[in-house]
Amino acid sequence: MTPFQKCLSVLAASGLVAAVVLPSQADAEVADPALVGRWSAPFAMGGVAIHATLTHTGDVLFFQYVEGNLATDHTSYIGTWNYQTGVTRAAPTGYDRDFFCASQNVLPDGRVFVAGGHDHNTGKRQSSVGVAETDIYDPVARTWTAGPLLGEKRWYPTNVGLPDGRTLVFGGHYTSSQPSHTVDAYNSTTNTIARLPASATLPVGLYPRMHLLANGVVVKSGPPRLTRYFNPSTSSWTSGPAMKFGARSRGTSILLPGAEAVLAIGGADASGVPTATTEILDTSAATPSWQYTGSLTYPRIMANAVSLPDGNTLVVGGGTTFKYGGPAKAPEMYDAETEDWDVMAAQQASRVYHATALLLPDGRVLSAGQDDGPLASYGEVYSPPYLFKGPRPSISAAPAVSGYGQNILIETPNAQDIARVSLIRPSSTTHSVDTDQRSIPLTFTKGASSLTARSPANSKLAPPGYYMLFIVNGEGVPSVASWVRIKN
Repeated sequence: MTPFQKCLSVLAASGLVAAVVLPSQADAEVADPALVGRWSAPFAMGGVAIHATLTHTGDVLFFQYVEGNLATDHTSYIGTWNYQTGVTRAAPTGYDRDFFCASQNVLPDGRVFVAGGHDHNTGKRQSSVGVAETDIYDPVARTWTAGPLLGEKRWYPTNVGLPDGRTLVFGGHYTSSQPSHTVDAYNSTTNTIARLPASATLPVGLYPRMHLLANGVVVKSGPPRLTRYFNPSTSSWTSGPAMKFGARSRGTSILLPGAEAVLAIGGADASGVPTATTEILDTSAATPSWQYTGSLTYPRIMANAVSLPDGNTLVVGGGTTFKYGGPAKAPEMYDAETEDWDVMAAQQASRVYHATALLLPDGRVLSAGQDDGPLASYGEVYSPPYLFKGPRPSISAAPAVSGYGQNILIETPNAQDIARVSLIRPSSTTHSVDTDQRSIPLTFTKGASSLTARSPANSKLAPPGYYMLFIVNGEGVPSVASWVRIKN
Protein backbone atom coordinates (compact mmCIF):
# COMPACT_ATOMS: atom_id res chain seq x y z
CA MET A 1 0.00 0.00 0.00
CA THR A 2 0.94 3.63 -0.35
CA PRO A 3 1.34 5.66 2.88
CA PHE A 4 -2.06 7.22 2.14
CA GLN A 5 -3.65 3.80 1.88
CA LYS A 6 -2.08 2.74 5.19
CA CYS A 7 -3.60 5.82 6.81
CA LEU A 8 -7.01 4.88 5.42
CA SER A 9 -6.63 1.38 6.82
CA VAL A 10 -5.97 2.75 10.31
CA LEU A 11 -8.96 5.09 10.08
CA ALA A 12 -11.19 2.27 8.91
CA ALA A 13 -10.11 0.08 11.78
CA SER A 14 -11.01 2.88 14.21
CA GLY A 15 -14.41 3.43 12.62
CA LEU A 16 -13.58 6.95 11.46
CA VAL A 17 -14.19 6.04 7.83
CA ALA A 18 -16.76 3.64 6.49
CA ALA A 19 -14.52 1.58 4.25
CA VAL A 20 -11.10 1.36 2.71
CA VAL A 21 -11.02 1.75 -1.06
CA LEU A 22 -8.24 -0.13 -2.81
CA PRO A 23 -5.92 2.21 -4.73
CA SER A 24 -6.29 2.38 -8.45
CA GLN A 25 -3.09 1.89 -10.39
CA ALA A 26 -3.38 5.50 -11.55
CA ASP A 27 -3.13 6.77 -7.95
CA ALA A 28 0.60 6.14 -7.88
CA GLU A 29 1.20 7.95 -11.17
CA VAL A 30 0.57 11.42 -9.72
CA ALA A 31 2.25 10.88 -6.36
CA ASP A 32 5.63 12.14 -5.18
CA PRO A 33 8.41 10.17 -6.96
CA ALA A 34 10.29 10.06 -3.65
CA LEU A 35 7.46 7.79 -2.52
CA VAL A 36 6.53 5.85 -5.66
CA GLY A 37 9.36 6.38 -8.16
CA ARG A 38 9.00 7.34 -11.80
CA TRP A 39 8.95 5.57 -15.20
CA SER A 40 10.65 6.66 -18.40
CA ALA A 41 8.70 6.93 -21.62
CA PRO A 42 8.64 3.66 -23.59
CA PHE A 43 11.48 3.28 -26.08
CA ALA A 44 11.88 0.95 -29.06
CA MET A 45 14.19 -2.04 -28.59
CA GLY A 46 13.81 -3.64 -32.01
CA GLY A 47 12.58 -6.96 -30.60
CA VAL A 48 10.66 -8.58 -27.77
CA ALA A 49 12.77 -9.15 -24.64
CA ILE A 50 11.31 -12.54 -23.70
CA HIS A 51 14.76 -13.43 -22.35
CA ALA A 52 17.03 -10.76 -20.82
CA THR A 53 20.52 -10.88 -19.29
CA LEU A 54 22.61 -8.02 -17.92
CA THR A 55 26.29 -8.29 -18.89
CA HIS A 56 29.32 -6.61 -17.32
CA THR A 57 29.78 -4.52 -20.48
CA GLY A 58 26.64 -2.53 -19.63
CA ASP A 59 24.61 -4.24 -22.35
CA VAL A 60 21.40 -6.10 -21.72
CA LEU A 61 21.32 -9.12 -24.05
CA PHE A 62 17.78 -10.05 -25.08
CA PHE A 63 16.15 -12.42 -27.51
CA GLN A 64 12.81 -13.82 -28.63
CA TYR A 65 11.45 -16.43 -31.03
CA VAL A 66 11.87 -16.86 -34.79
CA GLU A 67 9.73 -14.60 -36.94
CA GLY A 68 9.52 -13.92 -40.64
CA ASN A 69 9.45 -16.12 -43.72
CA LEU A 70 9.49 -19.82 -42.81
CA ALA A 71 11.50 -20.64 -45.92
CA THR A 72 14.35 -18.28 -45.05
CA ASP A 73 14.17 -17.28 -41.38
CA HIS A 74 15.24 -19.86 -38.80
CA THR A 75 16.92 -17.62 -36.23
CA SER A 76 15.63 -15.72 -33.22
CA TYR A 77 15.86 -11.95 -33.12
CA ILE A 78 18.75 -11.17 -30.77
CA GLY A 79 19.73 -7.70 -29.64
CA THR A 80 21.54 -5.71 -26.98
CA TRP A 81 20.46 -2.51 -25.27
CA ASN A 82 23.01 -0.39 -23.43
CA TYR A 83 21.73 1.21 -20.24
CA GLN A 84 24.21 4.13 -20.47
CA THR A 85 23.81 5.09 -24.12
CA GLY A 86 20.35 3.75 -24.85
CA VAL A 87 21.70 2.25 -28.06
CA THR A 88 20.14 -0.97 -29.31
CA ARG A 89 22.16 -3.22 -31.65
CA ALA A 90 21.48 -6.56 -33.28
CA ALA A 91 23.62 -9.45 -32.02
CA PRO A 92 22.91 -12.31 -34.45
CA THR A 93 24.37 -15.79 -34.12
CA GLY A 94 25.23 -16.15 -37.79
CA TYR A 95 23.68 -19.62 -37.81
CA ASP A 96 20.20 -21.12 -37.43
CA ARG A 97 19.04 -21.11 -33.81
CA ASP A 98 15.72 -20.49 -32.06
CA PHE A 99 16.43 -19.40 -28.47
CA PHE A 100 12.74 -19.17 -27.58
CA CYS A 101 12.02 -20.91 -24.27
CA ALA A 102 15.66 -21.75 -23.62
CA SER A 103 17.34 -21.13 -20.27
CA GLN A 104 20.33 -18.90 -19.70
CA ASN A 105 22.82 -17.83 -17.04
CA VAL A 106 26.09 -15.92 -16.76
CA LEU A 107 29.30 -17.95 -16.56
CA PRO A 108 32.20 -17.11 -14.19
CA ASP A 109 34.07 -15.28 -16.95
CA GLY A 110 31.07 -13.11 -17.88
CA ARG A 111 29.95 -14.99 -20.97
CA VAL A 112 26.30 -16.03 -21.27
CA PHE A 113 25.41 -19.72 -21.53
CA VAL A 114 22.13 -20.65 -23.25
CA ALA A 115 20.71 -24.19 -23.05
CA GLY A 116 17.91 -25.81 -25.01
CA GLY A 117 15.10 -23.83 -26.57
CA HIS A 118 12.82 -24.33 -29.53
CA ASP A 119 13.25 -26.36 -32.70
CA HIS A 120 13.62 -23.78 -35.47
CA ASN A 121 12.59 -26.36 -38.08
CA THR A 122 8.99 -26.52 -36.84
CA GLY A 123 8.15 -23.05 -38.09
CA LYS A 124 5.80 -22.58 -35.13
CA ARG A 125 6.96 -20.59 -32.15
CA GLN A 126 4.42 -22.28 -29.86
CA SER A 127 4.94 -25.89 -30.92
CA SER A 128 6.84 -26.69 -27.69
CA VAL A 129 9.46 -28.89 -29.34
CA GLY A 130 12.78 -28.81 -27.49
CA VAL A 131 16.37 -29.06 -28.70
CA ALA A 132 19.70 -30.21 -27.24
CA GLU A 133 21.72 -27.26 -28.55
CA THR A 134 23.70 -24.91 -26.29
CA ASP A 135 25.38 -21.63 -27.16
CA ILE A 136 27.80 -19.17 -25.55
CA TYR A 137 27.69 -15.41 -26.04
CA ASP A 138 30.81 -13.30 -25.46
CA PRO A 139 29.60 -9.79 -24.51
CA VAL A 140 33.01 -8.21 -25.09
CA ALA A 141 33.57 -9.61 -28.59
CA ARG A 142 29.79 -9.67 -29.25
CA THR A 143 30.10 -13.13 -30.79
CA TRP A 144 28.20 -16.40 -30.49
CA THR A 145 29.72 -19.88 -30.38
CA ALA A 146 27.82 -23.16 -30.57
CA GLY A 147 28.43 -25.26 -27.46
CA PRO A 148 28.22 -28.99 -26.78
CA LEU A 149 24.91 -30.82 -26.96
CA LEU A 150 22.83 -31.48 -23.86
CA GLY A 151 22.24 -35.07 -22.83
CA GLU A 152 18.60 -34.69 -23.83
CA LYS A 153 16.47 -32.14 -25.62
CA ARG A 154 14.92 -29.43 -23.46
CA TRP A 155 12.23 -26.78 -23.87
CA TYR A 156 11.55 -24.64 -20.74
CA PRO A 157 14.59 -25.81 -18.72
CA THR A 158 16.26 -23.93 -15.84
CA ASN A 159 19.99 -23.16 -15.46
CA VAL A 160 21.64 -22.88 -12.05
CA GLY A 161 25.26 -21.75 -11.60
CA LEU A 162 27.24 -23.63 -8.93
CA PRO A 163 30.02 -22.62 -6.52
CA ASP A 164 32.55 -24.61 -8.58
CA GLY A 165 31.67 -22.65 -11.73
CA ARG A 166 29.64 -25.38 -13.42
CA THR A 167 26.08 -24.84 -14.61
CA LEU A 168 23.37 -27.40 -13.93
CA VAL A 169 20.46 -27.68 -16.38
CA PHE A 170 17.22 -28.99 -14.89
CA GLY A 171 13.83 -29.90 -16.28
CA GLY A 172 12.03 -28.99 -19.46
CA HIS A 173 10.81 -31.41 -22.10
CA TYR A 174 11.46 -32.57 -25.65
CA THR A 175 7.75 -32.69 -26.42
CA SER A 176 4.71 -32.46 -24.17
CA SER A 177 4.70 -36.26 -23.92
CA GLN A 178 8.48 -36.56 -23.41
CA PRO A 179 9.61 -34.73 -20.25
CA SER A 180 13.30 -34.26 -19.42
CA HIS A 181 14.03 -35.65 -15.96
CA THR A 182 17.83 -35.93 -15.98
CA VAL A 183 20.28 -33.21 -14.94
CA ASP A 184 23.05 -32.00 -17.25
CA ALA A 185 26.21 -30.26 -15.99
CA TYR A 186 28.09 -27.79 -18.20
CA ASN A 187 31.77 -27.16 -17.47
CA SER A 188 32.86 -23.90 -19.09
CA THR A 189 36.54 -24.60 -18.47
CA THR A 190 36.51 -27.75 -20.59
CA ASN A 191 33.45 -26.79 -22.66
CA THR A 192 31.86 -30.16 -21.98
CA ILE A 193 28.51 -31.44 -20.76
CA ALA A 194 28.10 -34.46 -18.51
CA ARG A 195 24.96 -36.12 -17.21
CA LEU A 196 24.75 -36.35 -13.43
CA PRO A 197 24.23 -39.78 -11.79
CA ALA A 198 20.81 -41.39 -11.78
CA SER A 199 20.25 -40.17 -8.20
CA ALA A 200 19.85 -36.66 -9.65
CA THR A 201 17.04 -37.69 -11.99
CA LEU A 202 13.67 -36.31 -10.90
CA PRO A 203 10.57 -34.85 -12.57
CA VAL A 204 10.87 -31.11 -11.87
CA GLY A 205 8.62 -29.78 -14.62
CA LEU A 206 8.91 -26.75 -16.87
CA TYR A 207 11.02 -23.78 -15.77
CA PRO A 208 11.30 -24.95 -12.15
CA ARG A 209 11.91 -22.04 -9.75
CA MET A 210 15.38 -22.81 -8.38
CA HIS A 211 18.00 -20.90 -6.37
CA LEU A 212 21.47 -21.67 -5.00
CA LEU A 213 21.47 -21.17 -1.22
CA ALA A 214 24.39 -19.90 0.84
CA ASN A 215 25.05 -23.46 2.06
CA GLY A 216 25.66 -24.70 -1.49
CA VAL A 217 22.33 -26.54 -1.77
CA VAL A 218 19.86 -25.72 -4.58
CA VAL A 219 16.29 -25.10 -3.44
CA LYS A 220 13.29 -25.68 -5.72
CA SER A 221 10.53 -23.33 -4.59
CA GLY A 222 7.78 -24.63 -6.83
CA PRO A 223 5.79 -25.70 -8.53
CA PRO A 224 4.48 -28.06 -7.12
CA ARG A 225 3.72 -27.11 -3.51
CA LEU A 226 6.38 -29.29 -1.90
CA THR A 227 9.84 -27.75 -1.62
CA ARG A 228 12.78 -29.80 -2.84
CA TYR A 229 16.49 -29.50 -2.03
CA PHE A 230 19.20 -30.68 -4.43
CA ASN A 231 22.71 -31.31 -3.09
CA PRO A 232 25.24 -30.95 -5.95
CA SER A 233 27.99 -32.67 -3.96
CA THR A 234 25.97 -35.89 -3.69
CA SER A 235 23.65 -35.47 -6.72
CA SER A 236 20.71 -36.24 -4.44
CA TRP A 237 17.32 -34.76 -3.58
CA THR A 238 15.57 -34.33 -0.25
CA SER A 239 12.07 -33.07 0.50
CA GLY A 240 11.41 -29.81 2.31
CA PRO A 241 8.33 -28.06 3.68
CA ALA A 242 5.19 -27.38 1.67
CA MET A 243 4.20 -23.83 0.78
CA LYS A 244 1.20 -22.65 2.75
CA PHE A 245 -0.77 -21.28 -0.19
CA GLY A 246 -0.09 -24.12 -2.59
CA ALA A 247 1.94 -24.61 -5.75
CA ARG A 248 1.64 -20.93 -6.78
CA SER A 249 1.27 -21.84 -10.43
CA ARG A 250 2.79 -19.16 -12.68
CA GLY A 251 4.10 -17.39 -9.59
CA THR A 252 7.63 -16.23 -9.00
CA SER A 253 10.26 -16.49 -6.28
CA ILE A 254 13.39 -14.58 -5.39
CA LEU A 255 16.41 -15.21 -3.20
CA LEU A 256 16.46 -12.55 -0.48
CA PRO A 257 19.70 -10.74 0.51
CA GLY A 258 22.14 -13.11 2.18
CA ALA A 259 21.03 -16.10 0.06
CA GLU A 260 19.40 -17.97 2.94
CA ALA A 261 15.72 -17.06 2.52
CA VAL A 262 13.37 -17.37 -0.46
CA LEU A 263 10.35 -15.14 -1.03
CA ALA A 264 7.51 -16.74 -3.03
CA ILE A 265 5.19 -14.22 -4.67
CA GLY A 266 1.71 -14.48 -6.11
CA GLY A 267 0.79 -17.24 -8.51
CA ALA A 268 -2.54 -19.04 -8.79
CA ASP A 269 -4.37 -21.82 -7.00
CA ALA A 270 -5.45 -25.10 -8.56
CA SER A 271 -8.49 -23.45 -10.16
CA GLY A 272 -6.40 -20.68 -11.72
CA VAL A 273 -7.45 -17.91 -9.33
CA PRO A 274 -4.50 -15.55 -8.70
CA THR A 275 -3.38 -14.64 -5.20
CA ALA A 276 -1.90 -11.52 -3.64
CA THR A 277 -0.30 -13.52 -0.84
CA THR A 278 3.44 -14.00 -0.41
CA GLU A 279 5.45 -16.24 1.90
CA ILE A 280 9.03 -16.75 3.00
CA LEU A 281 11.17 -19.84 3.58
CA ASP A 282 14.10 -19.08 5.90
CA THR A 283 16.47 -21.99 5.37
CA SER A 284 18.74 -20.83 8.22
CA ALA A 285 16.03 -21.62 10.78
CA ALA A 286 16.39 -24.70 12.97
CA THR A 287 13.29 -26.15 11.31
CA PRO A 288 12.69 -24.25 8.06
CA SER A 289 9.05 -23.74 7.13
CA TRP A 290 7.14 -21.42 4.84
CA GLN A 291 5.56 -18.46 6.66
CA TYR A 292 3.19 -15.89 5.26
CA THR A 293 4.47 -12.33 5.05
CA GLY A 294 2.76 -9.16 3.79
CA SER A 295 0.33 -9.42 0.88
CA LEU A 296 0.39 -7.54 -2.39
CA THR A 297 -2.37 -5.08 -3.22
CA TYR A 298 -2.81 -6.65 -6.67
CA PRO A 299 -2.98 -10.42 -7.21
CA ARG A 300 -0.43 -11.40 -9.84
CA ILE A 301 0.67 -14.31 -11.97
CA MET A 302 3.69 -14.14 -14.31
CA ALA A 303 5.29 -11.18 -12.49
CA ASN A 304 9.02 -10.51 -12.18
CA ALA A 305 10.87 -9.85 -8.92
CA VAL A 306 13.97 -7.65 -8.68
CA SER A 307 16.41 -7.30 -5.77
CA LEU A 308 17.35 -3.64 -5.19
CA PRO A 309 20.55 -2.16 -3.70
CA ASP A 310 18.78 -0.94 -0.55
CA GLY A 311 17.72 -4.50 0.33
CA ASN A 312 14.11 -4.14 -0.79
CA THR A 313 12.36 -6.25 -3.44
CA LEU A 314 10.43 -4.83 -6.40
CA VAL A 315 7.73 -6.82 -8.18
CA VAL A 316 7.03 -5.68 -11.73
CA GLY A 317 4.17 -6.59 -14.02
CA GLY A 318 2.07 -9.71 -14.00
CA GLY A 319 -1.67 -9.99 -14.36
CA THR A 320 -4.72 -11.92 -13.29
CA THR A 321 -5.31 -14.31 -16.18
CA PHE A 322 -3.09 -16.24 -18.59
CA LYS A 323 -1.77 -14.91 -20.93
CA TYR A 324 -2.33 -11.17 -20.84
CA GLY A 325 -5.48 -10.49 -18.83
CA GLY A 326 -5.83 -7.98 -16.03
CA PRO A 327 -2.32 -6.50 -16.23
CA ALA A 328 -0.93 -5.03 -13.02
CA LYS A 329 0.83 -1.94 -14.34
CA ALA A 330 1.78 -0.58 -10.93
CA PRO A 331 4.76 -2.41 -9.40
CA GLU A 332 4.94 -3.05 -5.68
CA MET A 333 7.86 -2.73 -3.26
CA TYR A 334 8.51 -5.16 -0.41
CA ASP A 335 10.18 -3.81 2.73
CA ALA A 336 11.80 -6.74 4.54
CA GLU A 337 11.84 -4.85 7.86
CA THR A 338 8.15 -3.95 7.96
CA GLU A 339 6.97 -6.87 5.78
CA ASP A 340 4.75 -4.43 3.91
CA TRP A 341 4.18 -4.03 0.18
CA ASP A 342 3.82 -0.47 -1.16
CA VAL A 343 2.24 0.38 -4.51
CA MET A 344 4.60 2.27 -6.84
CA ALA A 345 4.10 4.44 -9.93
CA ALA A 346 2.37 2.69 -12.84
CA GLN A 347 4.12 2.03 -16.14
CA GLN A 348 2.48 2.45 -19.54
CA ALA A 349 2.97 -1.00 -21.03
CA SER A 350 1.34 -4.24 -20.02
CA ARG A 351 4.03 -6.70 -18.85
CA VAL A 352 2.51 -10.12 -18.28
CA TYR A 353 3.37 -13.28 -20.26
CA HIS A 354 6.90 -13.29 -21.72
CA ALA A 355 7.88 -10.07 -19.91
CA THR A 356 11.21 -9.48 -18.15
CA ALA A 357 12.60 -7.07 -15.55
CA LEU A 358 16.11 -6.61 -14.17
CA LEU A 359 18.27 -4.28 -12.09
CA LEU A 360 20.67 -1.95 -13.92
CA PRO A 361 24.07 -0.81 -12.56
CA ASP A 362 22.75 2.70 -11.96
CA GLY A 363 20.04 1.41 -9.61
CA ARG A 364 17.19 1.70 -12.11
CA VAL A 365 15.11 -1.24 -13.36
CA LEU A 366 14.51 -2.23 -16.98
CA SER A 367 11.05 -3.63 -17.75
CA ALA A 368 10.46 -5.09 -21.21
CA GLY A 369 8.87 -7.92 -23.14
CA GLN A 370 5.36 -9.40 -23.44
CA ASP A 371 4.60 -10.52 -26.97
CA ASP A 372 1.21 -8.81 -27.14
CA GLY A 373 0.04 -5.23 -27.51
CA PRO A 374 1.50 -2.11 -29.15
CA LEU A 375 4.49 -1.84 -26.76
CA ALA A 376 5.68 -5.45 -26.97
CA SER A 377 9.01 -4.50 -28.55
CA TYR A 378 9.48 -1.48 -26.30
CA GLY A 379 11.24 -1.12 -22.97
CA GLU A 380 10.63 1.15 -20.00
CA VAL A 381 13.04 2.11 -17.22
CA TYR A 382 11.89 2.59 -13.64
CA SER A 383 13.65 4.92 -11.22
CA PRO A 384 12.83 3.73 -7.68
CA PRO A 385 11.99 6.23 -4.91
CA TYR A 386 15.55 6.17 -3.57
CA LEU A 387 16.71 8.10 -6.65
CA PHE A 388 14.59 11.08 -5.53
CA LYS A 389 15.80 11.29 -1.94
CA GLY A 390 18.88 13.43 -2.33
CA PRO A 391 22.41 13.28 -3.75
CA ARG A 392 23.86 9.89 -4.59
CA PRO A 393 27.02 8.61 -2.95
CA SER A 394 29.80 7.88 -5.41
CA ILE A 395 32.56 5.32 -5.78
CA SER A 396 35.85 6.97 -6.78
CA ALA A 397 37.74 3.70 -7.11
CA ALA A 398 37.25 0.00 -6.36
CA PRO A 399 39.14 -3.14 -7.36
CA ALA A 400 38.10 -4.89 -10.57
CA VAL A 401 38.87 -8.32 -9.11
CA SER A 402 38.65 -9.84 -5.63
CA GLY A 403 39.10 -13.25 -4.10
CA TYR A 404 37.05 -14.73 -1.26
CA GLY A 405 37.42 -13.51 2.32
CA GLN A 406 39.52 -10.54 1.25
CA ASN A 407 39.36 -6.83 1.98
CA ILE A 408 37.85 -4.65 -0.76
CA LEU A 409 39.02 -1.04 -0.54
CA ILE A 410 36.33 1.33 -1.83
CA GLU A 411 37.35 4.94 -2.24
CA THR A 412 34.44 7.34 -1.78
CA PRO A 413 34.03 10.96 -0.62
CA ASN A 414 30.84 9.84 1.16
CA ALA A 415 32.37 7.24 3.46
CA GLN A 416 30.86 8.60 6.68
CA ASP A 417 27.33 8.52 5.25
CA ILE A 418 27.37 4.91 4.04
CA ALA A 419 25.03 2.45 5.77
CA ARG A 420 25.14 -0.52 3.40
CA VAL A 421 27.60 -2.19 1.02
CA SER A 422 26.47 -5.08 -1.13
CA LEU A 423 27.32 -7.20 -4.14
CA ILE A 424 24.46 -7.94 -6.53
CA ARG A 425 24.85 -10.53 -9.25
CA PRO A 426 23.47 -9.43 -12.64
CA SER A 427 20.13 -10.91 -13.59
CA SER A 428 19.46 -13.46 -16.30
CA THR A 429 15.73 -13.90 -16.52
CA THR A 430 12.87 -15.38 -18.52
CA HIS A 431 9.34 -16.59 -17.77
CA SER A 432 9.52 -15.12 -14.22
CA VAL A 433 12.54 -17.31 -13.39
CA ASP A 434 15.86 -15.68 -12.44
CA THR A 435 18.33 -18.07 -10.84
CA ASP A 436 21.37 -15.78 -11.26
CA GLN A 437 19.98 -12.95 -9.16
CA ARG A 438 21.46 -12.73 -5.63
CA SER A 439 22.33 -9.91 -3.23
CA ILE A 440 25.14 -10.32 -0.70
CA PRO A 441 25.48 -7.62 2.00
CA LEU A 442 29.11 -7.07 3.02
CA THR A 443 30.51 -6.10 6.40
CA PHE A 444 32.63 -2.96 6.24
CA THR A 445 34.53 -0.35 8.22
CA LYS A 446 34.76 3.37 7.52
CA GLY A 447 37.83 5.50 6.90
CA ALA A 448 38.04 9.22 6.24
CA SER A 449 37.52 8.84 2.49
CA SER A 450 37.23 5.10 2.01
CA LEU A 451 35.43 1.96 3.07
CA THR A 452 37.02 -1.41 3.69
CA ALA A 453 34.50 -4.13 2.91
CA ARG A 454 34.99 -7.85 3.37
CA SER A 455 34.35 -9.95 0.28
CA PRO A 456 32.12 -13.06 0.56
CA ALA A 457 33.66 -15.86 2.60
CA ASN A 458 33.24 -18.55 -0.04
CA SER A 459 31.82 -19.45 -3.44
CA LYS A 460 28.70 -21.03 -1.95
CA LEU A 461 27.62 -17.61 -0.77
CA ALA A 462 28.76 -15.91 -3.98
CA PRO A 463 29.49 -18.16 -6.98
CA PRO A 464 32.42 -16.92 -9.09
CA GLY A 465 31.59 -14.23 -11.60
CA TYR A 466 30.86 -10.55 -12.06
CA TYR A 467 28.96 -8.58 -9.43
CA MET A 468 27.70 -5.03 -9.11
CA LEU A 469 29.25 -3.35 -6.06
CA PHE A 470 26.86 -0.81 -4.53
CA ILE A 471 27.30 1.54 -1.59
CA VAL A 472 24.11 2.93 -0.05
CA ASN A 473 23.80 5.90 2.29
CA GLY A 474 21.64 6.30 5.37
CA GLU A 475 18.74 7.63 3.28
CA GLY A 476 18.75 4.45 1.22
CA VAL A 477 20.24 6.17 -1.84
CA PRO A 478 22.61 3.90 -3.80
CA SER A 479 25.70 4.74 -5.81
CA VAL A 480 26.16 3.77 -9.41
CA ALA A 481 27.71 0.31 -9.16
CA SER A 482 31.28 -0.66 -9.87
CA TRP A 483 31.84 -4.05 -11.48
CA VAL A 484 33.88 -6.52 -9.41
CA ARG A 485 34.79 -9.98 -10.57
CA ILE A 486 34.84 -12.50 -7.71
CA LYS A 487 37.07 -15.47 -8.41
CA ASN A 488 39.03 -18.20 -6.68
